[in-house]
Amino acid sequence: MKKRYANIKEVSEYTSLPVKTLYDWASQGRIPSIKYGRRVLFDLEDIDRIMTSLKRNMGENTVNKIIGDIFCGNV
Repeated sequence: MKKRYANIKEVSEYTSLPVKTLYDWASQGRIPSIKYGRRVLFDLEDIDRIMTSLKRNMGENTVNKIIGDIFCGNV
């Protein structure tokens, strides 16, 4: 069974984001979290969606240049 919820340290390792950043984002409501007593848990499906939304989109010209460089041996 795949793990769905993770604590702050696990999410920090999973995302390579500092624990402090995750605590800040959770308290600001930038990422959903579950507060259970002193513990803060995160749904890894939410984390995946958020990380995907933070990706920068490369323009089509950039993608074409990268592909061209690969095939021409410029990489």
